[in-house]
Amino acid sequence: MATEIVTASLQPGIDVDDPNSTAGKVLSDMFNTLQQQEGYQRAYHGHQVENLSIWQLLIDWDSVEAHEKFMSQPYYEAVIKHLMSIVDGQNIAICHAHFSPHPPSVAVSGTVAPVTEMIAHHFSSDISDDDRASFESNMKKFAQLLEEKAAGFKGFAGGWVVEDIEHAEVGGKTKTWQSCVGWQSVEAHMAFRETEEFKDNVHLIRPEYKKAASVHHTKFTEV
Repeated sequence: MATEIVTASLQPGIDVDDPNSTAGKVLSDMFNTLQQQEGYQRAYHGHQVENLSIWQLLIDWDSVEAHEKFMSQPYYEAVIKHLMSIVDGQNIAICHAHFSPHPPSVAVSGTVAPVTEMIAHHFSSDISDDDRASFESNMKKFAQLLEEKAAGFKGFAGGWVVEDIEHAEVGGKTKTWQSCVGWQSVEAHMAFRETEEFKDNVHLIRPEYKKAASVHHTKFTEV
């Protein structure tokens, strides 16, 4: 199973939250088409809190191959053409991640988590198997800490991104672990960062072999 992650800049004046707007109808048509695809499971979309012009879409598939099969359909080009009418085609990124748990609804469904911390951990493209395993273990420990100690924590999902991701700060391709942390609010996340529990355990998610990280919050709605 896999989750497609799309991050795009909306064109000026676009309102994807209004179902009666042109953009709302474009998304409605797209989701209707997706729901008819073999291997499609569910989708979530929403704005970044820090930059409302950035829109994110997560699509759960049975596999990466199921998504690729959809991309090979004769009507796929028309779907993308309509989507490009509301987003900036020069500022769009698409990748896939294998989240655990799958589906990642516990962390990204708005009915469970009003806001999701999206944090990408970037490593050298040649990260060793031992370091990969060590970071996975650390993330499990950190997720358990959140479950036990973090007020306002709603759920966690994380996993390795299938594709190598270009990262300017690293200066090339990176292996990336994507974490999704569901919170009651951005304020709850910020408050936890000030606790001794966070400060005493943050080393788990900041190992010396990690090259960079990017983080923001998104308010997702499950489709």
